[in-house]
Parts: sequence; C-alpha cells; structure tokens
Amino acid sequence: MKKFAALFLVLVMVMSFAACGDKSEPETTATESTSAEEVTAEPVSEEVTSAEAVSEEASSEAASEVASEAASDATAAAVVAPSTNAEIVALYNSAVNSAVDAKAGFNKARYVDNESFDLDLALKAFKSLVEQFVGIGADNRYTETVTQGKWDSDPKRAYLSKSTIAESDIKSATCTQDGNYYIVTLNIKDGNSHGGKSNKYTNAPVDKCGICVGKEDKNYFDHKTGEVIYAAIGGTYAGADISESYNKAKAVAKIDAATGKLVSLTVTYNISVAIDIGIGDGTATGVSHIEYTGIKY
Repeated sequence: MKKFAALFLVLVMVMSFAACGDKSEPETTATESTSAEEVTAEPVSEEVTSAEAVSEEASSEAASEVASEAASDATAAAVVAPSTNAEIVALYNSAVNSAVDAKAGFNKARYVDNESFDLDLALKAFKSLVEQFVGIGADNRYTETVTQGKWDSDPKRAYLSKSTIAESDIKSATCTQDGNYYIVTLNIKDGNSHGGKSNKYTNAPVDKCGICVGKEDKNYFDHKTGEVIYAAIGGTYAGADISESYNKAKAVAKIDAATGKLVSLTVTYNISVAIDIGIGDGTATGVSHIEYTGIKY
C-alpha cells in the first residue's frame, strides 16, 4: 500500500512538471512574436521617413521653380520698352548724352535732297551761293569720320551735341523693341527762325535733339537757321532779310536695350528758306538728313 502511494505521488509530480512545461511555451512564443513585430516595425518607420524626405525635396523643388519663374517674369518686365512720352524722351536724352560724354567715335553724314529753287533773275546768277548759305546742294554734302576720344578741341565743333529735348518739344513719341535694341522715334514740333539787321530769333525745337548747331556760318552746323544765314551774308548785304522754317522733323534713335547706349541716330526735316538781299529774292526748299552711324565707345 505504501509502495502504491509512493508511486502515485511520483506520477502526480511528473504530470505537474509536464503541465508547467506546456504553460511556459506560449510565453516564449509571445516574446518571440513581440520581437518579430519590433523588427518588422523598424523598416516601416524608415519608409515613412524616406517618404517625408521625398515630400520635402519635392516642395523645395516646387518653391525653386516658382522663384525661378518669378525672376524670369521680373527680367521680362525689366526689358519692356518705355511707353509714355516722358519715359521715351528720357531714354532718348540719356542715350544721346552717353555718346557725347564718351566722345564716341562715329561716321557722320549730312545732305539735302528733293531740292527746289524759286529765284528771281538776280538771284539765279548766285544760285551756288544760295545753296551754300542754305546748306543744300551736292557741293554742300558733309561727311566726317570721328575717332573715339579724339573730338576736335574747337568747342563749337561739337559733332554731336547734348540732347536737351523736352516732352513739350515733341508732337509724339514711340518706342518699339527690335531684338536687343529699342527704336525710339520722336516727332518734333515745327520751328522757324529769322535773320536780319535788327530782327534775329530762332524757335527750333529740332536743335535740342543732339545735332550740331550754332550762331555762325560753319559747314559743320547741321541746321542753317535765319540767324546763321544772315551771319554769312550780312557783311555784304547788311539789309538782307532771311526767313527760315522747317516741318516734319523726326529723330530716330537705335539704342542698346541692355546698356542704354546710342547705336545710331538719324534726324530728318523739311526746310524752307526765303532770302531777300535787296537786289533779288527767292526761296529754296529741301529735305535735310543728318545721320550718325557706326557709333563706338
């Protein structure tokens, strides 16, 4: 009986150990499962971080593109040609004066075409002199090549003068863009002048646009006013009376859009001169052209 009881106790203990072993296995499995989940979670976290980085990079690129487009728009706005008369006149003056300040080099030509004369018998004999006084005719064509920085020391021989033309001196103004250049056109108001022993005056807005002008009879003066013509003949014919007028005056300037410097300049106008020297009178008309090309700084 005692042996049986002892055997029974041993059997119960064995079964108890077995039961304990069965319970510990699920705990181990749970621990392993948790570790697996932790391992699996780490790559997910890396993917999220990568996605956020990509998103930030895309946002940065988008912002950069917006900034670039804004800069491009600003640049485009900066090269838009001026539109108001005041803006165009300011651009023109600045361009012409940049050439004067730099004593730019250029080729200059002045000539008159479409000439017409209506002279009485006495003046017909002096037609060549009339042409010289007025500055028209093939013999009075003026050309000169000026070297940059080597302008003549004669202060009257300006070649090209500072432009002081104002908005009040023009009828209209336009500015168009041609590639890298602005083309500025000023339609200048009509003018007139008079030369005589006791009556001299000049009202000539065209003289303000940069052409070379003066009060004496010099072949390099571009606009022969009544005062200039009288200065030429008054010594011989003190009683001479000269009336001069012009119309359809136009200045066309080609300007570098990036630098604002003058590239070329052409000034044209219709001129009419009435001369009375006492022994005869007459009129002379033509279209005057003044051209500055090949400007170098």
